[in-house]
Amino acid sequence: MRTDSGNSELAGDQRRVRSTAAQRGAIVAPREASEPITGSPAHTRALRLSVLRPDPGVVVVRMRGEIDLAAVPRLTELIRQRLTAAVLRAIVLDLSEVTFFNTAGLDMLLHAQRRTECKQIPMFVVLGTGPVARMMRLTGLTDRFISRETTAEAVTELRRRC
Repeated sequence: MRTDSGNSELAGDQRRVRSTAAQRGAIVAPREASEPITGSPAHTRALRLSVLRPDPGVVVVRMRGEIDLAAVPRLTELIRQRLTAAVLRAIVLDLSEVTFFNTAGLDMLLHAQRRTECKQIPMFVVLGTGPVARMMRLTGLTDRFISRETTAEAVTELRRRC
């Protein structure tokens, strides 16, 4: 007969320490391969997209989370789909809630702008005050895009134009 009372107490202490560390937001390595990694939840970093249609022919793509090399293909495809829509008059990219933005995201924006220019469709960009605005300032590309402070401002201007 085997008793593991000492080991189970140790395991319980380890679980409490790990649980406390996870509550503080620390990333804790799994004890076993089947145990999930705890810490900062991935959903706070992952790119989340929402598409709004405030007016006929106007599409607002709102992005939250990280725009990096892994997220760009999904985002590029979404924008491509919106640009091939039958009755698209304008597109607004709301990047104000993006938490990480690197050169892959910048390349995606420049590509989207070229596509909208070829189709003669205005593209408004809501930069916000975070990493996207910082990247635009650092690269000197702020004036390259039609930007507005909020999505509402962009949509209001589009309504005035038509």
